[in-house]
Order: sequence, then structure tokens, then C-alpha cells
Amino acid sequence: MSTPVAPDIKPKTTQKQRWIITLKVLFVVLLTVGLCIAWPLVGIILAFSTVHSMFYSVCWTVFLVGLLLVVCIFLFGGPRKLKRVFLGILLAPIVCAGAFYAWTWWTVDRFPVMTQEINWYQYRPFREGNKLVKVEIPAQYALNPAEGFPKLNGAYALYPIYAAMVQGMYPETFAGNHWYLRTDGSDVIYEELLTGERDLIFALAPSKLQAEAAEKAGIQYELTPFCMDAFVFFVNANNPVDNLTTDQIKGIYSGKITNWKEVGAPFSTKIIPFQRNEGSGSQTTLQKLMGDTPIMPPLKEDRLGGMGDIINDTANYRNYKAALGFSFRYYSTEMLRNNQIKLLSVDGVAPTVENIRNGSYPHVATVYMVSARPRSNNTRKIVDFMLSPEGQKLVEDTGYVPIGTPAPANQ
Repeated sequence: MSTPVAPDIKPKTTQKQRWIITLKVLFVVLLTVGLCIAWPLVGIILAFSTVHSMFYSVCWTVFLVGLLLVVCIFLFGGPRKLKRVFLGILLAPIVCAGAFYAWTWWTVDRFPVMTQEINWYQYRPFREGNKLVKVEIPAQYALNPAEGFPKLNGAYALYPIYAAMVQGMYPETFAGNHWYLRTDGSDVIYEELLTGERDLIFALAPSKLQAEAAEKAGIQYELTPFCMDAFVFFVNANNPVDNLTTDQIKGIYSGKITNWKEVGAPFSTKIIPFQRNEGSGSQTTLQKLMGDTPIMPPLKEDRLGGMGDIINDTANYRNYKAALGFSFRYYSTEMLRNNQIKLLSVDGVAPTVENIRNGSYPHVATVYMVSARPRSNNTRKIVDFMLSPEGQKLVEDTGYVPIGTPAPANQ
């Protein structure tokens, strides 16, 4: 006699179980909505915060998909093997992004960029405790407020000089206004001079392209020399090389000399020669030093433009052990005060104030006050003051060398 088979009766879903399923589904829906909102927001942040935004965006997208899959399978169940797959999808972008960040830090970011180290607030006029030289302005140089205050700009390295002058000659309300007092790169300040946005700038002589732009606009620069500085070359503080000849510098920046061993180093390492952007004062000075010797293309790096677009631009100096850079003595020694770089002697002469003054250092740069239109009375008072004994003392007390016999502006 056969045993009867019990009917296949499915267990009924209780009210409690239905509520749990509903809550799980609701949670997944809310999570999905949240991730859909977070995905573009973080994507926008990545686009503006790193040149590697595409890589991190892919990692972010895979992470979100993996997170959603892991949450679903742990809420609703599934094979153990599938759980491992989804966990792998979740963890893979985290591991990749972390490894990539560590690699970029080790190879690039741990080496400091020189221009990011300066605290410009310490040179702001009228700011309590600033580092500006205090100067008394003789009565004959006092500006007439009724004639308006000249709008000034200048190279970064010269800001401590003319900011100190402004602190002595301008009212505090005008000195703190960027419309009247700014500091920018030489490419920017010459452009502002041509457009009439600035009345007077403090800079090196214009580059060939800047001079051609003025000629094309029917404008002639008026240049008045007022101080001198050394054009210097520097390396990592641990680099054993202490001196380069002018011919070696030309060889390096023309691409003929490529290894530190070729210039006396006890090791064989490729030289990493940094340059500045076209139109900057130091790049213009390098071009004059090189003369007819062609300069090799500069190192390039990806950086972000104002709207997040990636621009392939001249790489800023990064203090690799094999790097070579150039700047001006005051900027690199007084403003940076960076013990991680070492200034080189050139042709056996160190770039000291005394060697600038006596003319023995081979690459001395003359600094000018430059205007592009007829100078107003107030502008002329500023120029006259900077050339006066009080103005030249300001130059010297700041750390520059007062004007002696200036180099011609076209050399």
C-alpha cells in the first residue's frame, strides 16, 4: 500500500515579512536615487580638483555600481560566489584609486613646487606685523589726492618694494584695493599696461614679443631703472654640484648636455631642466642669456584651466633631486627662504649682493619702472621718489641692490 504524498503547500508570507520586504525595496530605491544625485556632483568636483578626473570618475562610477549591487544581494540574498563577485566590484576601484594616488604622490606630489610656498599676506600694506620696510616719504613726493592715485602692478619678486612704497604714499583704503595695487606675472602686467589698466609697473625689460605688441599698438614704453638683482640657477639642496659655467647652462637648456655627470657630478643622472612660461621675466632673461643658441622645448604638465579644462602648459619648478631651475636671487632667498634648494655659482662667482654690486657676477638683471603713456604728476612723483636717496635706501633695506650702472634694456 503506497504512502500518500503531502501536497506542496507554500508558506504564507506574514504581515511582518511583507513590511520587511517593503522596507528593503524602499531602502534600495532611496539609495539608488541618492547615488544618482551623488554621481554627477562628485564628478563635477573631480573635474575641477584634479587633472586625473577621468580616471577617478571611472573609479567613482564603478564604486557606486558595486555598492548598489552589494547592498541588493545582502538584502535579498544570493549565492555566496555572487556575493564575492559584487564585493570585488566594490573594492576594486577603491584599491585602484588608492594605489594611483600613492603612486602620483611618490613620483610627483612629494616634491614641493616653489611658487606655492609664499605667504603673500605678510607683504600686504598696512597689515599689522607685515614684513614691509617702513619708510618716511619726504614732503616733495607726497601724492595729490585730487589728481588720482596711479594704478600699480609688478612682478611677484618686486612686490615687497613697491608695496612698501605704497604703504608710505597711499591712503590705507586705496592700498588695500586690488584695482590700485596688484602683483602678477610679467606676461600679465605688460598686457595690462598696454590696455591702460595700469599706469606704472615694476618689472624687467619687456620681452621681444612684448615689445612687438607695444609697437603694433603704436605705444612706446618709458623705462626707468631703479634697482638690480641677480639671475640665479638653483638645484636640490642635496645635489653635489655647486657651480655651472655659462656655456654649460647654454648646453643644458639647448639640450646638448643632458646628464649631471657631464657637468662634474659624481653620479650619472638625467638633468631635469625646468623653464618658465613665455613672457615671464625670468624666461625672458634666460632667452637673453642664451643669445642665438636655441632653447629646447620646456617640460610640460597637465593643469586645470579656469573652467576645468586640461591645459598642457609649461611645468612649474618641482624640486626633484635631478632638477635645475632659475629665478632671481631676492625671490629665491628672501621671499622663499627655502632650505631645500641651493643657489649655484656661475663661472665661479656666487650670486651675492656684493658680487652684484661690484659687477663680478656674470648675470645681473636691471629692474625698471615702466609706463606706456605720458606719466601723470603723481606717477612722476613715485618714479622720482624711488630714485631719491630715500627710495634707494628702501630698495637696499628690502634686500635688493640700488641702481648702479644699469644694463641696457635690450640686452
